[in-house]
Amino acid sequence: MIQRILFTLCLAIVSFTAGAHYTLHSVSGDVKVESGGKTVSAAKGMTVKAIDYIIIPKGGKVEILNGLDKRIYTSITPGRISVTRLMIDARGAASDNAKNVASRMNLGRKSPNDSKNVYVEKGMVRRSLAVYDPEGEMMEMDAETLGKYVAARLNDTAGIATDTCPVNLTSTHLQDGGLAFKLENTLGFPVYFNVLRVKKGEKPTVEISQLGQPAGSYVVLPRQTISREHFPTLDPAETHLVVITNCQYDVDKVIEEITKALENKNDLDGSARDLPVYIDYL
Repeated sequence: MIQRILFTLCLAIVSFTAGAHYTLHSVSGDVKVESGGKTVSAAKGMTVKAIDYIIIPKGGKVEILNGLDKRIYTSITPGRISVTRLMIDARGAASDNAKNVASRMNLGRKSPNDSKNVYVEKGMVRRSLAVYDPEGEMMEMDAETLGKYVAARLNDTAGIATDTCPVNLTSTHLQDGGLAFKLENTLGFPVYFNVLRVKKGEKPTVEISQLGQPAGSYVVLPRQTISREHFPTLDPAETHLVVITNCQYDVDKVIEEITKALENKNDLDGSARDLPVYIDYL
């Protein structure tokens, strides 16, 4: 009886996997799809199954959208490969990219001991970011880890007095009480940053700065500069700090984690001093 139940369960899992459907998000080159013994030209929006095969020519590229996890899986490897294998290999490449991303911006610091706690695999990516940063397109910094680190810095428990900023960052206090900054990326890879405003007190508050980017993070390519000015008078009781990292991060989630850590002092991670994160005040 137990064997029959297990057989039925395994059959159901196999049937589900075989019957799962995915969508070709984009196609470059003369990519083919082999399904049910027939081979047809691949096209954006085409539905494929896990047991179908993708034939990628030299110089070709295919992106598959998995409707279950909302992720896009990319392959540029020439040859014949099953949809399932393509997605497995793409996830492996994302893991390798985490190592590549972790190797960035370790100027004057050690690499994180456990990158699994620092980086997480992002959901569906945007093509525009893939063009900007192919290695980092699928990775983002873990919001809890980054939030606790920033909170510890704000609470002066991280043991680091100041950062030597790896890029050129300058700020100017404007005549009417406003603020401006300019960041020049002098590194050989993209940098990500955002600007937060902090009001210290019995209960410190952290919000997005008027100079920040509320959707995602600023991304600056090598040998690029970015500047922003805010002319209205700012609250003199608030300070504005730049959080620079080697990959993207969700600023809303990070702010939530900073707030939680500041409220619960036990969550302040004062030992997290080897993260590839740089903080500077404007």
